[in-house]
Amino acid sequence: MRRLFSTLALLVAGCRTPTGPSRAADLLGNWGGQDANVILSGSGGTVEYGCGLAVLDQSWTVSPGGVFSATGQHYTEGGPVPIGGTPPHPARFIGQVHGNLLTFTETLTDLNQSLGPFTVERGKVVVLMKCL
Repeated sequence: MRRLFSTLALLVAGCRTPTGPSRAADLLGNWGGQDANVILSGSGGTVEYGCGLAVLDQSWTVSPGGVFSATGQHYTEGGPVPIGGTPPHPARFIGQVHGNLLTFTETLTDLNQSLGPFTVERGKVVVLMKCL
């Protein structure tokens, strides 16, 4: 079974969450799980998978109920690389925070392909395999 490594960093500028555990600032830090590692920071965002990398746009939203969404670009990694590299795919991220757990899905919008869901726990970092 192939395991994925993820790093998700989200820029919190523009987040609109007045109170409660879903506040954007409460999401900052390391999150890890069986198939993903996530790092949330206030300075930008990336998602690193075993076979890919995604860069999040600067703004995202978190609802008072803990729902977050973001957009970005997904880059495929591993395997043969064509001359000039592999073009990115536009991506949409949708997720939910429940206490110390964050569950999210990434959709490559041009391919209508979903990745995940990934569930990660606050404060964990897990070593996962990368694609070759």
